[in-house]
Amino acid sequence: MALAVPVIVSGHPGDTRAASGAFPAPPGIPCWNELERKGDMMPLYLSRFSYTPETWARLILNPEDRAKAAQSYIESVGGKLHGFWYAFGTHDGYNLWEAPDNVSMAAVALAISGGGALSSFETTVLLTVDETMAALRKAERVQYRAPGA
Repeated sequence: MALAVPVIVSGHPGDTRAASGAFPAPPGIPCWNELERKGDMMPLYLSRFSYTPETWARLILNPEDRAKAAQSYIESVGGKLHGFWYAFGTHDGYNLWEAPDNVSMAAVALAISGGGALSSFETTVLLTVDETMAALRKAERVQYRAPGA
């Protein structure tokens, strides 16, 4: 199992220049240290999505800021949208969300997926470094046996 926790610094995964002082993050885009979970912060989720060709055609005819819609969806379950980005590549866009729990995030994901505008929607629960360290310590106590061993 690979755990990939992206570092969001300047709004781009893996960009660490703002952390090194090369340039500040744009207004409204959280830096990695602003997203490190504190006791009162909820779990973070990274979603990857792709629109259907029909959805892109509708957006071309009637451009719309879908970040506002995404924000309303997550707020309806007591969460917060931390970022909404469009991209080139395998997925059309990415969202960084905060939700009270997995069930709340699943409800948002199910509602969005069931809407018919997307051809794919995947969500990953993100772990902090502290959570990953705790999991590593706990993994040592798991008595795993490989198949056939």
